[in-house]
Amino acid sequence: MGLMEQQLQDYAWWRSAFNKEKKSQSQSPCKEERGASNGCLGFDLADILEQGRGPGLASSFVEAPEPEEKEQQLSVLCEERRFILMRDNKTLLVAVPVEGVGFDIFLPKEEGRQGPAGEGAAFLLRCSPKLDSWLLTSARCEQCEARGSRQCGTRELCRMSHYTERVGEGNAFCMDVELPELSEDGRSRVVCSVCSGREEVAGCVLSTRRPRWNPRQKTLTLDFQGRCSLASAKNFQLEAEGDAGRVVLLFGKVEKDRFVLDHSHPLGTVQAFAAALSASHWK
Repeated sequence: MGLMEQQLQDYAWWRSAFNKEKKSQSQSPCKEERGASNGCLGFDLADILEQGRGPGLASSFVEAPEPEEKEQQLSVLCEERRFILMRDNKTLLVAVPVEGVGFDIFLPKEEGRQGPAGEGAAFLLRCSPKLDSWLLTSARCEQCEARGSRQCGTRELCRMSHYTERVGEGNAFCMDVELPELSEDGRSRVVCSVCSGREEVAGCVLSTRRPRWNPRQKTLTLDFQGRCSLASAKNFQLEAEGDAGRVVLLFGKVEKDRFVLDHSHPLGTVQAFAAALSASHWK
C-alpha cells in the first residue's frame, strides 16, 4: 500500500467517524449537548482513538512480516469463553466463539461492545456446519471506504479447508490455507466483490506438515523444534507448497490452557490466529 493510498484510507475513516459522531450528537435530547456538539466533537474523536477504534489498527494485523524478518513469536491463552492472542503478555486480539457460526475477533478495547454475531468485531471467522471449511474476513473493506463507495464490502483474508489423512495406523488432522495474491510491493491484494472485482483469494496455498507414524510408540509424531512441550491433537505446522522445508506457522501446546503461535511471511497476524482458532475443535 503506497503512502497516498494509506492517506486516502485514513481520510475516509476520519470523514466517516466525524459524520457518525455528528449525527449521534444531533439526535441528543439535551439542548445544551446539541449546542456544544461542535466544540466537543474533537474530544469524541480522541476518545474513539483511545478506545482502539482508529484507522489502521485492524489493518496492521492483516499485513505479513517482510520475507527477511524473523518469525513472530506469539501465544494464545484459551479461556472458557474466549481466546486471547498475546505478545510479551500484551493482548493483541480477542476471539469470542459464536455458537454454530465460528468466531468474532475483536481489538482488545472493542470486546466489551459485542452484540449480535459480528457486531463490533474487527474480523469475522465463519465456518461451515461440518467445521471443514472456514472463511476469514475483515468487518469492513478499507479500500471501499477510501473510494467513498456508498456500499462498503468486506475484505476476504483467507480460506481454510480441513480434512483427515491416513498416516501409518493413525489419522492426521490436515488443513489447507488459501491466501490472497501478493502485489509487487509485497502486500496482500484486496479481495472484495464490491471494489476489487475479485471474489476468490486464489493466491498462495499453505498446507499442514504431515506427521510420521511411530510404530514403537504407536502414535503420530512431529518435530516442533523445542517450541512445544505437551501433546495435543491441536498441535500443527503449516508450510508453503513448493517450499516444504520452511515452516511458516507453528502452533503448539506448552501449558494446560496456553499455546505458542509462531508465524512468518506470507501469513499476517490475524490469518495465523484464525488458522489456530479453526483447529480448536480438533480432538
